[in-house]
Amino acid sequence: MAIDTLMRLGRILDKVTLIGIDPMITQNLKQQTKVYLVKQFFVQASPLLNPDIVIKYTPAFNSLRPNERTVATTRSGVIKRREVMSLFDWDLEEKLDKFLLDIQTELQKEKYFMPPKNDPRFGWKYE
Repeated sequence: MAIDTLMRLGRILDKVTLIGIDPMITQNLKQQTKVYLVKQFFVQASPLLNPDIVIKYTPAFNSLRPNERTVATTRSGVIKRREVMSLFDWDLEEKLDKFLLDIQTELQKEKYFMPPKNDPRFGWKYE
């Protein structure tokens, strides 16, 4: 099950990368999609993490929400429809990246991801 979970995590990271570099998607939609992908990353990674780590990052997880605003379309002074528009926010973007990096670091500490290059146990590979 751990291997399958790691494969799902890898696919989520691939999707985050593909959405981030797609020039045809607006920044607003990219960020909205990234919020959902980062949340899925945490949900999928949770079984592999120490329960204390999950509890530690749950408040940050719950605070990840795309910025949205309701906009009304009017005609002759009468509201015809309301729609929700997402807004791009640099602070949210930095928060998403930090959260994603933190979770990956915790997974690496649990030895699920590749060890760092300077790990002494694998020194023979880098000489």
